[in-house]
Amino acid sequence: MNTAKVIWVVGLAISMETVHAQEIFLEGGTLGAGIGAAINVTSWFGVHADFNAITFSHDFTVGGNRYADDVKLRQGGIYGDLFPWSNSGFRLTAGLRFTDDEVSGQSVPTNGTYIFKGQRTPAFPGEYATATVKYPTVMPYLGVGYGLRPAAKGFGLVVDLGVAYGIPHSSYMLSPALAQAAGPAMSQEIATTGLQQLRDKASPYRWYPTLQIGLSYHF
Repeated sequence: MNTAKVIWVVGLAISMETVHAQEIFLEGGTLGAGIGAAINVTSWFGVHADFNAITFSHDFTVGGNRYADDVKLRQGGIYGDLFPWSNSGFRLTAGLRFTDDEVSGQSVPTNGTYIFKGQRTPAFPGEYATATVKYPTVMPYLGVGYGLRPAAKGFGLVVDLGVAYGIPHSSYMLSPALAQAAGPAMSQEIATTGLQQLRDKASPYRWYPTLQIGLSYHF
């Protein structure tokens, strides 16, 4: 699912909620800046949806090589909120996050060389590898939060702390110039080794912690 589809799915959910929304909010945090809307089903249960986005640059290292990358986070979600205590804004939240998160980096030579299969190799113009990691389109989410309480009116604080789960998908490709310089056999070995190193690095991040803080208005 691409960014446009994620925005459409979550935007539709927010639009449906907003028709009868009792609360709207703005938020920011580890997922970037976002918007959302909430409705109260009962005095102890509610539903809310949000969409968040951020883009930034962050280099990373895989197998001794540095990759200059762009991190693009596009996430939205639909959640159910359980309020155990009627006089408190504390809640338990569970739902689904729809993601179009991608980390994609292009290798940058260090002192004019790369390290492939433990060997230092000269790097020439046009020779690079591209490492990409994407999260699943749909990820389950579980967390705790504060705010969006059915009984509250006016402005309020919204806090969400939780974790989503999804196994990242990795891909590793050599530029045509690098593949030609290495030759068919070595290119295959470099790509296979690079992909495994990338998977090993991305695997611990299947647990996706998030923290968002915002301001709401309850009608």
